[in-house]
Amino acid sequence: MAKLEGIICKAFGNYVVLRGYAPIKDIAAISHKPEAYQRDANPEHKADIIRFLSDSRYTYKYFPEVTLACRIENYTALLNNLENEDRDITADDVEDVAGLHVLSERIPYYSFRARHANLTKYDAEDLVRVDGNHRLEPFDDPNDAVWADTGANYDELGNTVIPFSVIFSNAEEADNFEAGIFHNINFKQKPLRYESSLKILKDLTMPDSSILEIEYPLTLELIEKVEKGQYGEIPWLRQENNAEKEFYRTACLRIAQLLYTRKEVIKKELEEEIERSERIKDAVAKSESEMSDLISRISQVKESLKKDEREIIDYEKSYSYRENRQLLDSLESSLHIAINKKDTAEYRKKRHDYFIKEYQGYLQSIDDSGVIAKKISSLNTIYAGFGENTGNIAMLCVMVYYALLNKHQLEAFVSWAKKNGINKLKESGEFNKDAANDLVEMFEQIYQTKKNNIFISMQFNDDQSELIYVKIEEAIAKFNRIHGDMLLNPHPIRIDRNVEQSAFPIPDRILEAITSSGLLIADLSSANINVYHEVGFAMGLAKTRDLLPNIILLYKEDTRFNTENRDVDKFIGFNLRNLSQLRFRNYDQIVDELVKRLEAHYGV
Repeated sequence: MAKLEGIICKAFGNYVVLRGYAPIKDIAAISHKPEAYQRDANPEHKADIIRFLSDSRYTYKYFPEVTLACRIENYTALLNNLENEDRDITADDVEDVAGLHVLSERIPYYSFRARHANLTKYDAEDLVRVDGNHRLEPFDDPNDAVWADTGANYDELGNTVIPFSVIFSNAEEADNFEAGIFHNINFKQKPLRYESSLKILKDLTMPDSSILEIEYPLTLELIEKVEKGQYGEIPWLRQENNAEKEFYRTACLRIAQLLYTRKEVIKKELEEEIERSERIKDAVAKSESEMSDLISRISQVKESLKKDEREIIDYEKSYSYRENRQLLDSLESSLHIAINKKDTAEYRKKRHDYFIKEYQGYLQSIDDSGVIAKKISSLNTIYAGFGENTGNIAMLCVMVYYALLNKHQLEAFVSWAKKNGINKLKESGEFNKDAANDLVEMFEQIYQTKKNNIFISMQFNDDQSELIYVKIEEAIAKFNRIHGDMLLNPHPIRIDRNVEQSAFPIPDRILEAITSSGLLIADLSSANINVYHEVGFAMGLAKTRDLLPNIILLYKEDTRFNTENRDVDKFIGFNLRNLSQLRFRNYDQIVDELVKRLEAHYGV
């Protein structure tokens, strides 16, 4: 239950409005969000509201009034009663409005009629939130996780007094009436450009820019650097003679907002990389221990073999010699496996340590406007190569982000943006705060599919297929030698060798391996039905992700499996004939051509 106190009067000729002040949690307790035109506040926005209210640095703390609607059945009678200038409003006049009590005095006593009034309501269904829902949503539930996440006190902040207005509406047409009011509040005014707002902040002598939201101190520092004329090739950071054509202040704000938004993502990634690196460090130590033990045992077996060779005339027929010989082969095979495991683990640790360094560098740099300014300057060359197609503000922000994070991802993003026409977008996108982060997430989804596992789909254990596989391995090894500095290191996954045993049936393990791989290389030369199933699965997987399938198809033109000399398209299958295929006769042709395909796939 909450009682809203204020002044009731007619406004705009025909609306009855109660305007006053009340604790924010009381307003939240007796109102609800209409599903028709109000959106849910996301957790981060709720957290922003709570931090704004709880942070003592914000001396300019104020909310616009929250607008609510109170639906009543006899709306015409209420209007008539309040129009009556001959007598005071009594309880009888407002009996159709549950909980409304109008006091006797008029405020002011001349000109127009306004009276003190209060409105008592009992639950969230009583009033409708027309405008300001996002300011109230954090206070709907004291057990919302956002309160624990921010560490704020619900009751303390909930007692913050804010302005409100309650518009009384006719219950019969309330939905249309309230939606119309929402539209007029939110869409009739011309929005203030961020350029204008930021210019005001920049020109004012602020006592301490830290009282603003976290991204504003960095924004103001970047604006100062832009005004020194450092970024001539970047259109969104130019100063113009016409204020309507200037966007550099907004661009600086959007850059800062993206960098701080991604900060939480990078912190989480850093924690995960450190954890993975530590786990692999333990695996390396375990492999080294296994190797040491195997080397010791191999040495002992070799000594036994030498002893047999010295002491037994026909030692090769000796049972102990043959047994030790088999044991030596087994131990040396185990040592080879252990060495491979150690080498693989060390490479993986090197890769994790590489990203740890990158993430730590990013987190250190985003609070240093000097470092950020240098990275922005480095983009001048890229923008010079764009010509007239320079993209929008969001694209600029993403380029700054990757310039700080990882130069290879920057190169990949620029290439992807050009291929997909992102750089041809002309609208500034200045009002869309989330556009840059949305663009990052879109690109990351595609970039992450280019993982370093390459699933090899082919028939095994026949001479032709095994020779093709050898050439695939050679091509991947050559690619890694050429592009080793990029730490891509793709490696082949062959189901009969690399996928470990588990309780799951083989088909499930195959599908899992394909799903976790960034690329599938399929040899169609044997017309193996399982290969077609695996190619089909990879194509379906790509479709569910709304991506093009990452598949390289191989075909040996003089394959020994085409015994009937069928037309190639018939042998391969008409449903695959439109997909690009690497066709060859000489096995050596595979290597160079496949390296080119891998370079195209990884964008290098």
